[in-house]
Amino acid sequence: MPASNSLKAAEKQKICKKLVTELKKHYKGSPPKQERSVFETLLFSACLEDSSYEQAEAAYARLLDGFFDLNEIRVSSVLEIEEVLGDINDANWKALRIREVLQYVFETYYAFDIEVLKRKTQEAANKELMSISHLSTFMRDYTVQNALGAHVLPIDETMAQVLKWLALAAPVDTEEQAADAIKAGLKKTEGQQFCYLLKCAATDPKLQPGFELYKEIDEQISPLDAGKRLAELIKNPVKKKAPKKPTTKVSKKKPSKKTSSRSAASEKKTSTKSSAKKVVKKKKPAKKKTTSKKKK
Repeated sequence: MPASNSLKAAEKQKICKKLVTELKKHYKGSPPKQERSVFETLLFSACLEDSSYEQAEAAYARLLDGFFDLNEIRVSSVLEIEEVLGDINDANWKALRIREVLQYVFETYYAFDIEVLKRKTQEAANKELMSISHLSTFMRDYTVQNALGAHVLPIDETMAQVLKWLALAAPVDTEEQAADAIKAGLKKTEGQQFCYLLKCAATDPKLQPGFELYKEIDEQISPLDAGKRLAELIKNPVKKKAPKKPTTKVSKKKPSKKTSSRSAASEKKTSTKSSAKKVVKKKKPAKKKTTSKKKK
């Protein structure tokens, strides 16, 4: 597979346009309008990683409704937060990251507010965000893109799998490397739309089984054919393999003559015993004669 960084910027732009055109046919709408603060965007990004927008919005709403306020979430256990998040991918990791964000912001600014990042350079904002324990690259980039307006591509693991399957990133690339491989093909104004459509495809249950086979992609596949291959997968999605049922091994060895003769003899003994039991009947004890004395 040709390395994606060997492609020219013009070629990457053509590939991205074809992908966007194809994805728009199947995923209507546009990226959700960003009306959250920097802090709220950071919290929401934890719910969104490796999940669809619908799943993230539902989990985020459950998070805010499940506690009295943000401070109660901050002092709660990871397990308690996980239970409130409900049925969402990696709920335990998301719960840990949410609590770490709350702890850091409160202990640093004594309030749940980090609008100060808007007045910093992108490099300084990135540095501060990555000082939060367990914060992922996706959470940082999503916040920087959507709340600070920077030209970055927030790519999580499922989105990276799509880029790898499309031969736009190498199978061994990290999420950050996968983002860098395609960034030159997008303008700053196109980043949010592209990431939105890419996430829609990455979290589509019909397409996920196909993207998960990115390691099996032929090395001769060209990234220039990404649009055609995506259209073909959407038309003929790969079916998810059913888990194999455990098989019980049956011995094919024939019983030896000795063992067979012994078993036959034992069968005869048991049959004769059982037949004897059937034939021989136990005699019932004779009733004793009772003599009644006549009254004089």
